[in-house]
Amino acid sequence: MKKETKFNILNNLFNSIVFGVTFTIIGGLITAGTVDWPHFPISALVGVLVGFVIGLIIPIGKIGAAVASKVSAPGTFLFNLVMYAVLLVIILIFMCPLLTIFMGSILMGAPIAAVLPNSYTLFFPFLGIGLVLLMILGDSITKLAMKVSGFQLVGGSTKPK
Repeated sequence: MKKETKFNILNNLFNSIVFGVTFTIIGGLITAGTVDWPHFPISALVGVLVGFVIGLIIPIGKIGAAVASKVSAPGTFLFNLVMYAVLLVIILIFMCPLLTIFMGSILMGAPIAAVLPNSYTLFFPFLGIGLVLLMILGDSITKLAMKVSGFQLVGGSTKPK
């Protein structure tokens, strides 16, 4: 497997794990005031899988970087903020309804028509929380994926080892 492909898969996986777990916990706290621990493992796993699949299908990294490069130079705070915002908006557009249907209809047994109107209730809280998390952890997650996939940071650019 090419190192770039391996990096993209690992970066997507690591981000999916962080956000699948975080959003499962925060979603429960916001909607029910508590985390649904009995359903937590399956809910977090579905969140990770949905995020991972979306990240594999849609080139969100390239889209986010393209939009951010029109606003600021790579490596700057503004560039990262815009890029991460674009990434999160794209992911959340798909993730919110899919996870709402899963949580409400599959786990809780409610009709899809009853839960679908509430699909985007958590969009803005997740966007805000996701932006903060990415601004804090985004570079670390990317560096970990680079290290595991055999890339190293050399003078601000990636080079295969």
